[in-house]
Amino acid sequence: MYGLDSQSLFPHFHLRRACKASTGKTSNSHGRDQKLVLPILMAGIRSEPDWSGLAPELLQTIARKLPDISDFVKFRAVCATWRSSAPVSDPPPQLPWFLQQRFEDESDDHLRFYSLFSGKVHTISSPNSSGNELIGPAQDYIVLYDWASHQISLLNPLTDRKVVLPFLDIAPPRLLLQVGPDPIHRGECVALTDNLSILALFKPVQNEWVVIKEPSFLGRNAYYNGMYFIHDHFGVTKVVDTVTRKVLHVIPPSPESWIKEVYNSAWGEKYLVQSAGDILQVCLHDFELHPVTDCQFHICKLEGLSSENGGKPHWVKVSSIGDQILFLDDNNGFSLSCRGFSGFRGNSIYFIKWQANHVYDQPRSVLCRYDIEQARAEPLTCPLTKGGTWIVPSLR
Repeated sequence: MYGLDSQSLFPHFHLRRACKASTGKTSNSHGRDQKLVLPILMAGIRSEPDWSGLAPELLQTIARKLPDISDFVKFRAVCATWRSSAPVSDPPPQLPWFLQQRFEDESDDHLRFYSLFSGKVHTISSPNSSGNELIGPAQDYIVLYDWASHQISLLNPLTDRKVVLPFLDIAPPRLLLQVGPDPIHRGECVALTDNLSILALFKPVQNEWVVIKEPSFLGRNAYYNGMYFIHDHFGVTKVVDTVTRKVLHVIPPSPESWIKEVYNSAWGEKYLVQSAGDILQVCLHDFELHPVTDCQFHICKLEGLSSENGGKPHWVKVSSIGDQILFLDDNNGFSLSCRGFSGFRGNSIYFIKWQANHVYDQPRSVLCRYDIEQARAEPLTCPLTKGGTWIVPSLR
């Protein structure tokens, strides 16, 4: 994957072909014609430019415009000068890769990714992931769960760096609410839930877990800025302060008629997602036997959470999320701005739909994009069909 094709970057001239093209003879021919042409050709061939001599400011500008991590790796492989101009500690903004799910009984240590930017599938060896369940979505690091030892770890799937976390005595974690960018170095916490009643927060500075028990039977909750947002089967949302462990707010469902329909339906998904500082309630209408084009999303935004005038938090239906893009898997999601990613539009959702042609068929996953303004879903040409999650790739 990371091999650099120097021939494609720096094309070479072949003297034999040049002689043949100019004289009509091969370079093995002898005679006066070739003796005359050869010096002319040699004089006309310019020496290859010294690419390592480009200004560092120009190299840094180019490196910041590489939205696919594989191109960033190739850029760094050109020479020492280019590598020093593109440190892994300051990578360009990256679009998420789709990581195909691997089940706990699969021992293969290869991970398969789909790049939205290039449309290519990358296969990367990750021995540290072997025998572990992969839990996302996440940025930089995903969560590994070892079913044999019940050990929880963080893994950078590109570098195979593994960080073992302190033992956590809860039921197997099923949902990952948050892994902040570069959690090892920046001290941002990891938020996990067992999808029943426990929220577990890990903060690297203290090197310990904080466990909060609060019933949550629906899952797909959100953690943001020290608050835990939980919704139930009736659309009621609770906001819990993770420091005091007190319930700050109990928010009734939106009065929109579709809310009750979605929360009472078995054919839909309900998410709470943090997006650019806002908490969104994202509801997907879907059914395995229906085509992708039948998928519909409804979105509400939580208003009044930080109100200082005595107002109560409440849900408001929205028709736009601005320049944000939501990335949802089966369990959770996160949001990124489309700025800096040429060809990608905001106000959209990338999601996984499980598709089957008949009731008794084994469903396959289809990666899809939903245009919120047009209220239209379309399938993407992703060959990975076993389900999976999202990871923002990093070399840290």
